[in-house]
Amino acid sequence: MAACAVAGLLAACGGGADLGVGSGTGPTGLYLAYGAGATGSFTVPECVASQVSAVLVFDGDGTNNGDFSGRVRWTSSAPDTLYVSDGITPGPDGVVVAAGAVIGLKPGQAQLTATFSEYSASASVEVVALDSLRIAPQLTDLVAELDQPFQLLLRPTAQSEELDVTTGAVWRFDSQTAIASVGISTGMVSANSANSANSGATATLIARIPGCGREVSLPLRVSTPTALDVDYEQGSELRLPVGYSEAVTVQARFATPGSVAQNLARQIEIDDVDDDRLAVTRGSEHLFVLAVDSDDSATSFTLRLPDHGLSVASKRWQISDVDLLRVTVTPETLRIRYPDTGLLQASGLFADGVTRPISRHVTWSSDDPTISITPGVNDDAGTVTVPDAEVTTTLGAAVAAATDDADDFVTVRSYAAASPDPNAGLSP
Repeated sequence: MAACAVAGLLAACGGGADLGVGSGTGPTGLYLAYGAGATGSFTVPECVASQVSAVLVFDGDGTNNGDFSGRVRWTSSAPDTLYVSDGITPGPDGVVVAAGAVIGLKPGQAQLTATFSEYSASASVEVVALDSLRIAPQLTDLVAELDQPFQLLLRPTAQSEELDVTTGAVWRFDSQTAIASVGISTGMVSANSANSANSGATATLIARIPGCGREVSLPLRVSTPTALDVDYEQGSELRLPVGYSEAVTVQARFATPGSVAQNLARQIEIDDVDDDRLAVTRGSEHLFVLAVDSDDSATSFTLRLPDHGLSVASKRWQISDVDLLRVTVTPETLRIRYPDTGLLQASGLFADGVTRPISRHVTWSSDDPTISITPGVNDDAGTVTVPDAEVTTTLGAAVAAATDDADDFVTVRSYAAASPDPNAGLSP
């Protein structure tokens, strides 16, 4: 099934493949194809666009059948429940999409019909409610005078991955407010000052999916942070081998009881870095501190929110030249419910006796070239994406600069969303 979220993705929904048109023969029938083939009924999630094809049947063995999606007349018996595109008229969100694209506008039933000359074909379509729609991150407070990106995440069904529909949503606050503003198509919120006029005031951020009209909201305050909290991937361990990194989390803490700390990886200022020994880069959730070169002294840097008079010194890393002895990847067998992704975590035992996370520094390999493993120093390192629900393959992780034993192999298996969970009953 070719499916995409209404918000921002409709334009990418293409029509069915051109199967060719019979030459010298007349049509004998018409059928609707959804997913793998002809169908008389199917289900679509609310607010998600999916492609249906109208296939005209010709005399012969079927090789001359043609995709006539752009030439048939499409109708929906309940257009307020199921919209179907004619390929010409703009859809519910104002975008023209391929003929035969259907959009579930609200839960319910509809009859979808395609007509060409004297031939017609119909299918019963059930529109089911979205499994979830949420704004992330779920914050309560925003640091005054900083920008905070938000995402709108849509999960069509319980078995599917969340889709990021941020840029296709319409963002606003529930009423005119002086505490913050939001980009109408970006979800980027700019917090204003936390002055006395704004003190304690709450504004509700709303993200709406055009067309189907579903929306979610998030109440927010603009507040002055009271402290910066810093957490380290390796805890209190100060030694950091040359060529390897540590993930650092920086959050703003607020005084209001029950408030959620705000991650500041994108906004925090970084000062006093010894560039000859450390390189600090930003991810969406972490700072990554990479050891560049070693000497006999410790090194650190300072994290600042200058407009709020807050700063905190990082821990003092002792950079060393120490060999990596062994690589271990977990889990030994990664089971992925397609189309979800999986995560492999690589750790390394070093000659100083410390085992450290090294997923960001291994080279991944696969017996199956259609599998993707996210490499590099970033938040998603080690994420595994499979092409379908029938993968069984071996993945490897290695570090070329390490000893001969510094590699490991694991098995990856994917399974269909409707299949029993193969993880059930397994030990962690």
